[in-house]
Amino acid sequence: MANNACSPLHAEPPDMSPFLRIGLSNYDSGPYLPSQGDVIDPYCAVMVKEAVEAENGQVYLQKKPTMYPPWNSTFDAHIHKGRVMHIIVKDKSAEMVSETTVELNVVAEKCKKNNGKTEIWLELKPQGRMLMNARYFLETSGK
Repeated sequence: MANNACSPLHAEPPDMSPFLRIGLSNYDSGPYLPSQGDVIDPYCAVMVKEAVEAENGQVYLQKKPTMYPPWNSTFDAHIHKGRVMHIIVKDKSAEMVSETTVELNVVAEKCKKNNGKTEIWLELKPQGRMLMNARYFLETSGK
């Protein structure tokens, strides 16, 4: 009898919960803007938000605490339909420097097409970019 220790990347049995292990690095603030001054000691705040239907359409609500992952570290985010990750880069004054929003299921699909992992340059608004590494995993619920 074959031992299926490795879970396939495409089919998730009901007792499996897919998640991404995400790392953020190589932050580049973009061209120096004299009006803004230098970005000193940048760090990122990560908010995972859920899509919720409201009277005026779909809105995103944050249900879990904001994470402040150090650069070049990793954190896990479970993948659910409509879940997004809002990343804000701040400097030591705690003022927002730039931001972006990433759809986790889109990142998961890129991972599935690329041996379970992907590397994406995220373009930030109003300027700047950072590198996001993501790996796709399946977690057993331990029933």
